[in-house]
Amino acid sequence: MLLSRWIQSYLDDCYALAERTRRLYQYHLDKFLHHVEDTAIEEAAQPAVVREFLANLRRQDGRTYSPHYVDQVYRTLNTFFEWCVREDAIDLNPLRRVRRPRVPQTKSPRLTIEEVDRLLEAVKRGPNPARDLAMICLAVDSGLRRGEIIGLELDHVDLDGGVIRVVGKGNKEREVPLDGFTCHSLRVYLALRPRSVETKKVFLTRKGRPFTANGIQTLIYRLKERAGLPQLRWHLLRHTFANLWLSKNGNLRYLQEILGHSDIKTTASIYTNPELDELKAAHDDAAPLAHRQVDEGE
Repeated sequence: MLLSRWIQSYLDDCYALAERTRRLYQYHLDKFLHHVEDTAIEEAAQPAVVREFLANLRRQDGRTYSPHYVDQVYRTLNTFFEWCVREDAIDLNPLRRVRRPRVPQTKSPRLTIEEVDRLLEAVKRGPNPARDLAMICLAVDSGLRRGEIIGLELDHVDLDGGVIRVVGKGNKEREVPLDGFTCHSLRVYLALRPRSVETKKVFLTRKGRPFTANGIQTLIYRLKERAGLPQLRWHLLRHTFANLWLSKNGNLRYLQEILGHSDIKTTASIYTNPELDELKAAHDDAAPLAHRQVDEGE
């Protein structure tokens, strides 16, 4: 059977995935299909063919893609060909013989406590401080993704118990604890939230419509300018929560649950790179010679 038929069957089998994820898979697989043309799956699933495709990935203007992007394409092909093996379309996943792109390891960015304070003050000076403060507190206190904030519904919130039920990637549910300040900010906002609207979504626009991804992007841009921060993205708030959690010796396994990672290796790979000042403090405390007094005569 032709490669195009197997790709379509695979995408059909991805019906349970988020639409954005499914479109991303389709985009990468269409690139591969265009490169090899619509040949038989056995001919396309050759290590040499895949190597050539990855090595020649270029933008429309001829510039090379970043290692992160090429790695994303690699992982998409790997998932697709693993599925083909399970469906008996091919005997072996060709990616097993294709070297994975080397991606530079970088620290996940984060805001400092001082920058978080500046952000919260900027929220209070905005046109809708109660709603925006509740949203930002949820992000900084629990690391919720943008889509999880948008999807939060009224019956998911238990302020007496200090917990919310979050529907994350793959429609997986998890319970996330809240601190007292975040619970208070939610109480203040919910007391002001319009009660006559039909939607169960927690966060609404001024017109009573559910908040959207574009709305959050606009809010973050305005807060960045108002707070005078050099950078601000929604995912940066998630990184901030996770990094500050670990800097306070928070449990990595608990962090995995709160963030909704299916694999603890994901949590560890992103968030366990300490800052230099943290390394220095730990070194001063634990290094074998850290407590030895200097003898000026030596």
